[in-house]
Amino acid sequence: MSSFSFSEQSFGGQSFGEQSFGEHAPSPRYSAARLTPVGRGAVATIRLMADPGLTGGVPVTMPDAVSGAMSESTISGGTPNPDTNFPRWNALFEAVNGAPFCQQPVGQIVFGRWGTTDIEELVVCRTALGTWEIYCHGGEAAVQRVLKDLAGADCQILNWQEQVAASESLLDAEILEVLSQATTWRTTRMVLEQSRGLLRTAFLRLIELHQAGDETGLIRELDRLLHWSDFGLHLSKPWSIVLTGRPNVGKSSLINGLLGYQRAIVFDQPGTTRDIVTGETAFEGWPVMLADTAGLRSHAPDLEAAGIALARERLRVADLKLVLLDLSQSPTAEDFELLSEYPEGLVVAHKCDLADRWGDQLPHGVFRVSSVTGEGMAALQQQLVSRLVPRIPPKQTPIPLTQPQVEMLNEIRRASTITARDQGIQRVRLICRGPTPLPEIAQNGSK
Repeated sequence: MSSFSFSEQSFGGQSFGEQSFGEHAPSPRYSAARLTPVGRGAVATIRLMADPGLTGGVPVTMPDAVSGAMSESTISGGTPNPDTNFPRWNALFEAVNGAPFCQQPVGQIVFGRWGTTDIEELVVCRTALGTWEIYCHGGEAAVQRVLKDLAGADCQILNWQEQVAASESLLDAEILEVLSQATTWRTTRMVLEQSRGLLRTAFLRLIELHQAGDETGLIRELDRLLHWSDFGLHLSKPWSIVLTGRPNVGKSSLINGLLGYQRAIVFDQPGTTRDIVTGETAFEGWPVMLADTAGLRSHAPDLEAAGIALARERLRVADLKLVLLDLSQSPTAEDFELLSEYPEGLVVAHKCDLADRWGDQLPHGVFRVSSVTGEGMAALQQQLVSRLVPRIPPKQTPIPLTQPQVEMLNEIRRASTITARDQGIQRVRLICRGPTPLPEIAQNGSK
């Protein structure tokens, strides 16, 4: 999935993506987006939404907090309900309960027939004021047919990120993009916490401090956000652990043991692993990617040497390096070179089920592990977690989640002029802007 960022969107001109159904120029009053991933599946979900302007500024994705249903005539102090306009797409669905598509009760799942020709049976649900979900067959042909019908009935076809950005804010779209990429319950809960207004409140606080001319407070809040930036980026991107060592020290066996299944080929001839072999898992709810690399040695055939070059590059960007020593073989100069080259690495004395040939030459604090018996594996996993995630942010801590957010905050923090800082704060304002306008920002950090 491609990364979504505020820099790709334009609010003023409503330029949200490309129309994929010919030259038809639909009204921006309604949009449709596929929510489920592209590909074969049992059921696909398409969300149909009214433009926020039609709902009087009420968020179109939220049902009424009191009754769970909206008035069919007015909302928000007398603003006409968009449902009573009977848009063109209303004629596309004939519900078995007889009620018009656009006036189905909120929260009620309705079966019916779709289309004016080539009738297809499907299910719809009006999930909130100005929001409907269409549940059709998951095949690509069925999904494209529904989207094409909607495009021909004055609906703008968007991707789901663009639809969220248009109806709520670019920040909401970015957070939901991260949420879709979170791979464990633990990281998902932390992203959900940010999505409930926590990160937005922190960003709006930056705007307030800048407007008040409180530069000391602004720097303090920026530092508080940036303190957790690396952690936040890993909520949707696994921490990287790269294994290295001389050929045949058992890197492939260890990665298989940590993953719990055979991902890498195990063979007793040096140089078996020549490409980067990766596998994803989670330790204590934190996602990690393990990489098995070519054994490092000074003299190797050309093909193996290319694998060694890849290994060194992967090691350069790793979050944690695992340096493996073969406890059953006497130490060599290459072993000590590796220990010297990667002093920050976590050292593993592998094959501890065999006779120890290192003796007192073994570095202090190493982890003795056997991939055969499992000895030391649990302790190693605990150490991996403590090295990768030494601190966990307390609840209700705002955390930036994307690289564009981190870059934006760093630019404001590094700004050496008032003008540069003004421009950075305007970027914060842009991604927080939604259907309800934010107060105008005074220039030069003053009210």
